[in-house]
Amino acid sequence: MMINTIKHLAFVLKVDPSEIQQIIDNIDQFYYEKVELKKNKDGSPKLDKAGNQKKRILHPSIGRLKIIQQGILKDILANLPLPDYVYGAVKGRDNVKNSKKHKGNYHVFTTDLKDFFPSIRHPQVFAMFQQFGFSSTVSRTLTQLTTYQGKIPQGAPTSPTVANLVFTKTGKKLQEIAWEHGLTFTAFIDDLTFSSPKDFKNTIQQIIRIITDDGFRISHSKTNYQTKDPIVTGIVLKRSSLSLPENLKQKISESHLLNPEQIRGLQAYADKVLSA
Repeated sequence: MMINTIKHLAFVLKVDPSEIQQIIDNIDQFYYEKVELKKNKDGSPKLDKAGNQKKRILHPSIGRLKIIQQGILKDILANLPLPDYVYGAVKGRDNVKNSKKHKGNYHVFTTDLKDFFPSIRHPQVFAMFQQFGFSSTVSRTLTQLTTYQGKIPQGAPTSPTVANLVFTKTGKKLQEIAWEHGLTFTAFIDDLTFSSPKDFKNTIQQIIRIITDDGFRISHSKTNYQTKDPIVTGIVLKRSSLSLPENLKQKISESHLLNPEQIRGLQAYADKVLSA
């Protein structure tokens, strides 16, 4: 979609051009700060080295900006192509399909991109929009509408897809090394997975170097090379099937402690995993 003028952008988003400028000029009024306590996958508090519970700072958008961002997502970002390896924040794809892609591969390398959204700065977002053919003026305006304090805000509707699109520059290099070594590669937002029927430990340093050379950081505590019942995006890979992790199995066994809606949701998810 070629959008070269602010007037055309406003038309696509069904807003007045003056409102776009008014929001950009008063951007602080359209975000609020939210502190989220981090938890482990089993629901227990995630602690730092000092024993304090880790926190995540979110900046959700509100009001007219949030509505405009929803329009950007639906009418602009959704029309931009994403590579096949992307499974997070993509319609029709989820963590189960991401895991299924690696089924039957017994050697699995997983890593997590640390502070993924905040690590993507506004020049990268601007460059991404220009790469897709938007004019400099429109690219700058779209960047101002989808970044906050110079980075991608966690909590805005556009953030996951903008992050996916920016990461394709690095993702292309990772895809090429995966093809070169016969690996399967997928990305679920900030969760990267590489797998193979054969051992590929000697390729891991190349993979990490590609990621870090492009300015991303990996979470060492979430970086693992697994060969026995590897876990990929919260699902256990068996030889020819997918399985639930132990904490979910336990939750199902204690379903008498849950309300009917939680039981239905849990059972539907379990059925989806086990039938994949």
